[in-house]
Amino acid sequence: MRGRNRRGHLRLWLTLAVMLPAVACGREKVDVIHLLNGDRVTGEIIALEYGQLSIGTDSMSTVTIEWPDVVAVESNQSFILEDLAGGHYYGTLSTDRATRTLAILDQGASEPGQLEMVQVARISPGEATFFSRLQGSFSVGFDYTKSSDITTISGSMDLSYRAPTFAWSLGADVNSTKDPVQGTLDRDTLTYNYQWLREHKRFWAGLSSLERNEETGIDARLTLGGGFGQYFIQTPRSEVSGFIGLAYTKEWSTGVESSQESIEGLLGASWRIFKFNTPKVSLSASLVLYPSITESGRYRTSGNLSLRREIISDFYLDLSLYQSYDSDPPDETAEKDDYGVTTSLGYSFH
Repeated sequence: MRGRNRRGHLRLWLTLAVMLPAVACGREKVDVIHLLNGDRVTGEIIALEYGQLSIGTDSMSTVTIEWPDVVAVESNQSFILEDLAGGHYYGTLSTDRATRTLAILDQGASEPGQLEMVQVARISPGEATFFSRLQGSFSVGFDYTKSSDITTISGSMDLSYRAPTFAWSLGADVNSTKDPVQGTLDRDTLTYNYQWLREHKRFWAGLSSLERNEETGIDARLTLGGGFGQYFIQTPRSEVSGFIGLAYTKEWSTGVESSQESIEGLLGASWRIFKFNTPKVSLSASLVLYPSITESGRYRTSGNLSLRREIISDFYLDLSLYQSYDSDPPDETAEKDDYGVTTSLGYSFH
């Protein structure tokens, strides 16, 4: 059975206890939100992200409002705002209803900054705690086909954190397929990405990953890289970004004692779409090309496509497609291409 060697199984199962405390920010529930239909909501603005404003209230717990339905925001507490062009603002909020323009007054400024509400991409409390900016999800899946007697167990976890000047994400994916012909094949990935956010929707990024893919003959692969990227489209409902850089890679192939090192280029793109009307639906896609610089003619690709649909509050169904390709795998007996579809049930939190 492929992959049975002296290193044993490189398992990346992560036990995620989603028992994050509900850390109070200590803010008063005195923010006032005026809606198109004339209603008014008083509470604590938690965040605006991807076109959805979250408000904590005393009587209705946390409510969410579509940002286009908001005509005015009034608050004497400080917030951090980001516009669609990547600009940042800080201060208390008031609204000119006639022009639907936010006035953002910083205590150190003589005059307030002006920002049209349709240009607002994100809002977060100025003194937000770590847990209030943390969001994530985890899911588990099981697939079985009687005719082929193939069983697949999958699991995933992701955490993300976004501050005014930086953002990071941590993700893990586990996929174990039991095939009566080939035995058990494991595909595991652990990634960590960091972004230093710059003006005009640009960013510097660092990335790292540890992966195992027995189908393509990789017992372990460590990748460390970095580069420059930009958000080409950034609206309340969608994001498109690109990335270019360099990476150092160290690989251990199945059945081989020694490791090999290489330098690779990085060319990546990601696309995300959000629909927040009930039920919530999101679509995310990413593709990364690794052209080798030190190994002539070799290149790798890695792609993911995920469709997520909410079934009840915070619980969702996920349909994911993954793909990996290596034009010259270190193990000559390994497959060049690996792809698959997984379904899973998950939970998300903010």
